Amino acid sequence: MSSNVHDTTSLSRLFHRNSEPWINEQADQGTVFSQKTKTYPHAIRVTLPETTPTDVDKIAAARRSERAFSDTPLPLARCAGLLRSAYAALGPDVMENGQKFLRRPVPSAGGLYPLEIYALVRNVEGLAKGLYHYDSIGDALEIIGQGPWENEAEEAFHTWGFVKHAPMIICVGAVFERSQSKYGPRGYRYILLEAGHVVQNLCLAAHDVGLTSLCMGGYQDSALNRLIGLDGVEEAVVYTVALGQSGDL
Repeated sequence: MSSNVHDTTSLSRLFHRNSEPWINEQADQGTVFSQKTKTYPHAIRVTLPETTPTDVDKIAAARRSERAFSDTPLPLARCAGLLRSAYAALGPDVMENGQKFLRRPVPSAGGLYPLEIYALVRNVEGLAKGLYHYDSIGDALEIIGQGPWENEAEEAFHTWGFVKHAPMIICVGAVFERSQSKYGPRGYRYILLEAGHVVQNLCLAAHDVGLTSLCMGGYQDSALNRLIGLDGVEEAVVYTVALGQSGDL
């Protein structure tokens, strides 16, 4: 069933606000871990040739999800590099019509870049504990909340036990209208795709400099949005990732 073409956001808002984490306590009881894939056994098969792994191949293959972070400060320069790898404004490039266009390190439908990057900083050298917004064009961190935030985060994250020692947690916020004003309900899909690109960049950049990461979708939207100061309607968190040193070091 399609939606009203003039109603660009109500369908996605309904889905977003009704897809809070679902905890199925019986899902793992008595079940065998299984990772399924698909194959076509009667199809003609073409064996792929050997290739030499690129640097990206090596980093991606070595990346792991971390569930125990070390209580080690994150250097500010490392923090800066991660933020730039995620969503820095690049360019400007000059388009065919002469207009200047700012790019990011990720693809974005229509070049609209609907995302905003927030950092929950616990232990970063040179930064006070608090909540920060990454000004991607100004290449700076803006303090939007000072002081401890861990108690509120513990209520928000179902994975808090894994990340309570992480020096920084990145929250990817989405300003929905930026994409949906052009693409309507489908713009919501584009936003989620873009958030995935951003977090993959963060994970690969972290591994490249000896850090580790844990991507998290298990959070209470209302609690986390409230912590950051987002209304959850016009703008809301769509993805989070903890970054830091491995606790196994």
